[in-house]
Amino acid sequence: MTEDELTPRERRAARTRETILDTARQMISEQGAYGFSLREVARRSDYSPAGLYEYFGNKDELVGAVIEQSFERFSRYMRSVPADLPPRTYLLELGMTYIRFAIENPQHFMLIFNTPDLHTHKAEDEFITEGTHHLLVQGVQRCLDAGEISNHYQLDDLVFAAWATVHGMSTLIISHLSQDNHDWLSSSRTMLEAWCRGLSQSP
Repeated sequence: MTEDELTPRERRAARTRETILDTARQMISEQGAYGFSLREVARRSDYSPAGLYEYFGNKDELVGAVIEQSFERFSRYMRSVPADLPPRTYLLELGMTYIRFAIENPQHFMLIFNTPDLHTHKAEDEFITEGTHHLLVQGVQRCLDAGEISNHYQLDDLVFAAWATVHGMSTLIISHLSQDNHDWLSSSRTMLEAWCRGLSQSP
């Protein structure tokens, strides 16, 4: 259902829920997943504590909704890469999309990957077993099958290196380089292209 199909009351409720989620996400980034109170979320959202329970029954439910929203957004980004691209191009664009997500959604990115007390949540399990991590595995495997990456390398090692590379770039950009007047996406693309070319040769 699109927003235009909602009644005015439903639109107000959707906006209120989004405000609560945004506030909770900010507080998680400041205090950790369980270092805040629902009362404080309500206060910052300019909403009554009792009214907040109309949307979320308890803190675990609110935290779960925040996590799932971030993972869903990340998944939409990664799945936007056309699957019919040539193997090396597909793998490169997966990496660039990962970095672009971090730059455009730093709070979501940090919540997903840099909040230790969230790492037992089912959304992360789904990410590892059947979500966007699986896209990376498929992307690397396609390059191996097409001879774009030397078969001297093992799949697990390649996936680890690819993920570590784009994650390191993403974290560095949003944590330490975001104020620099530099096109870090362009720099990232240049180095990822070089990384892919290098893997086509046996060591």
